[in-house]
Amino acid sequence: MQKNVAVLFGGISCENEISVITGVMAANLLDASRYAVYPVYIAQDGEWYTGRQLLDTAAYAGSRAKWPRALLAGGVLYERRGKKLRPLCKLDCALNCCHGARGEDGAVAGILDLNRIPCASPGIAPSAVCMDKCLTKLVARALNIPTLPWLRIAEDDFRKRGAFAVRCIEERLGYPVIVKPARQGSSIGVAVAEDRARLQLAIRAGFAYDTVLLAEKYLADRREINCAAYRRGEEIVLSPCEEPKTAHKFLTFADKYAENAKGARSEFPAKLAKETAARVQGYTKLLYRRLGMVGVVRADFLLGGGEVYFNELNTVPGALAWYLFSEKLADFGGVLTALVEQGICSERARAEKKLLSGCGVLRAARGKGQKARSAPPARS
Repeated sequence: MQKNVAVLFGGISCENEISVITGVMAANLLDASRYAVYPVYIAQDGEWYTGRQLLDTAAYAGSRAKWPRALLAGGVLYERRGKKLRPLCKLDCALNCCHGARGEDGAVAGILDLNRIPCASPGIAPSAVCMDKCLTKLVARALNIPTLPWLRIAEDDFRKRGAFAVRCIEERLGYPVIVKPARQGSSIGVAVAEDRARLQLAIRAGFAYDTVLLAEKYLADRREINCAAYRRGEEIVLSPCEEPKTAHKFLTFADKYAENAKGARSEFPAKLAKETAARVQGYTKLLYRRLGMVGVVRADFLLGGGEVYFNELNTVPGALAWYLFSEKLADFGGVLTALVEQGICSERARAEKKLLSGCGVLRAARGKGQKARSAPPARS
């Protein structure tokens, strides 16, 4: 018997279109003999849609006027056309393919959790922590994973003490420095500053995308190294290391997604010393395990001066990092099957735990309330 699986993508995010590509890819790769797949698109205005037409990326160039709306309640996926609401199925699992804010940050995981729908992607806590680059750095520090020197810049504080923040960056980090929105992805709003004027410009530009920024020491001789992981039963499966290439100071949005990007390529597997590759994979596994993750994630590192530095962790990586696990896209369907089955297994283990109810607290409170209402008024 087929299991009902929803693939959620899009989102109220700058990365909405990138997520469409990831979600449509995943929905079409899932094994149709095992799963009845229901694509669910979340538009940038927050509306939810479903329907077979969402399985083709060409559909997103047109109007959404005739698309059926989607609603999720009580673990059931509904289709709404006009005033008519029709249940489609009780979901057995869901795969989150939303990149960026209000999707990758635990928002979608929370909706699924409240509906008790097993999730084949990381849960609320690791999603929220890893979406915030500053929080992720704190986790890495607690696990003794090296990071470059960094500072957090909050927009409200910067309005009041901007000059002080600039001086702190100059004294503690020095130039050049890289400035990033703390809760964005795909290199959106990222800039490198070599002096005070460029730093102030980078901060103003970053605040256009987020209320919190991360300023970090920039390594001129840096190499970017990626490693992905997913859980299959008791095993954490690690990919070989990859080294994305760029002609710019960092891997840009165009490097990642533009078809005509010049100078952007990837070396896979990356040419690394065995010890260095082992450290990258070891740190990836440690983060995955200690954050209690399921689903596929990609950890990004920087190499410089003979050291390995943790950069960030993507809980919904672009294209689900299929290229790090499979030679051919079609082969990635087996990984997706493992993700779905692991998500169902993990939720089953949670469901077996006790849920305290009917403990008598409200009954006792009602009794006290009745006594209070029947008591004579206090006299002065």
